[in-house]
Amino acid sequence: MNQIPTHQIHEISTSGIVLKHVREGDAAQNGELVLHVSEVHRDNYYVFFFLESGDVRMLVDFKEYHIRDTALGCVFPGQVHHWIASDNVSGWAMCLDATFVKDEWKEIFETVLISGNSVVVPDTGALRDLRFCFELLDRKMQSADRLSAQHTVYALAIALSGIIAEMYRQHQTKVFNKRLMSITLQFKTLIASRLKTVKSPASYASLLHISPAYLNEAVKKTTGFPAGYWIQSAAVLEAKRLLFYTDRSIREIAFELGYDDHTYFTRLFTKLSGIPPSLFRTNYRK
Repeated sequence: MNQIPTHQIHEISTSGIVLKHVREGDAAQNGELVLHVSEVHRDNYYVFFFLESGDVRMLVDFKEYHIRDTALGCVFPGQVHHWIASDNVSGWAMCLDATFVKDEWKEIFETVLISGNSVVVPDTGALRDLRFCFELLDRKMQSADRLSAQHTVYALAIALSGIIAEMYRQHQTKVFNKRLMSITLQFKTLIASRLKTVKSPASYASLLHISPAYLNEAVKKTTGFPAGYWIQSAAVLEAKRLLFYTDRSIREIAFELGYDDHTYFTRLFTKLSGIPPSLFRTNYRK
């Protein structure tokens, strides 16, 4: 395999919303559902899942999650993931076009990415709210008059993503400055789209119409690391994805990521990862 498949929301929904209610045993019996989550891929949309019971193991950007019983989780646009195994799963999954997720909620989800833990266990009241919202959205999406219910479906899906964002916010231990968090979100969004051609913090600062010093201050205060670290880390993470999931050579991967000098990129990868890319591929493919 020479590339990681990217699932587009328009390929599975004209509305930008997909809702699945998984009942115990469905994951083992429905081949289409298994295929969708068990293949290595990334999405251009958010996937929110509400596990009511069962056992799930999944790999998201080289971090394995073993989720049992009741939990709320999210896979963010661009993350490479797949399910490793599941047993007696019951719950809900909502795929949502990123355009429906408000910026203030994206900021909350960005902090989830920074913390590295996208799974939380809601309290009893939150669980009741989640179940009600998913069931209500499902009823409206199954309405006989889909056209008249469409505006309600959009409103409910957007509101549900907000409720989920608020649940994540309540589990945060650190309070972020809103302005600095907004700059950090814009910066990391730009990295996702410009990484192959833009490598310097000064260039990103120019795109954001702020000074390099202010960009670095905002990013470091929000994340604990300077802007340059996140640019390099994004490149190394994408290289890890390509090393593990494709057969491209190190030279090809470096060039794909915008590095003409593959020896320099090998040194950068080794510095951030602790091992050279060739050894990373060998170790993780065992």
